[in-house]
Amino acid sequence: MAGGFHVDTFELKDAKPFHDALIEAFEDEWNFVAMPFEEWREMRLVKDPDFDPTLWFLVREGDEIAAVMRNEPDRSGAGFVGALGVRKPWRKRGLALALLQHAFGEFYRRGKRRVSLGVDAQNPSGATRLYERAGMYVAYEAVTYGKELAT
Repeated sequence: MAGGFHVDTFELKDAKPFHDALIEAFEDEWNFVAMPFEEWREMRLVKDPDFDPTLWFLVREGDEIAAVMRNEPDRSGAGFVGALGVRKPWRKRGLALALLQHAFGEFYRRGKRRVSLGVDAQNPSGATRLYERAGMYVAYEAVTYGKELAT
């Protein structure tokens, strides 16, 4: 990866900074609620049967984490992107696309010929455009309605 960036595979010592980077990357998302680290660690690292640290990636610039990606080895026959986030100071530099391509290569190496993910179509970071640039397409769409009720 150019420009002083490099991709690392997740190690347990990365858990807290990985979590912090995810929180920062998603804090402006609709309906986002930050999960405390210990609860996240228990859910994602301890109890998740799909936890495969060899499919979790970090992009670093020097010692700083710029972007993170959490993947699952199989969901409905496809590799699955569970989370992909770029911290604000590093956005618009192609890091998310580079991480996606890195993951596509790893899934392909493991025999997965399809990769899927879920995304909020109103994502303020422009994630849907990113996925389309990466060659992905809409396979399923869901609409959520809401109404604020006066007290």
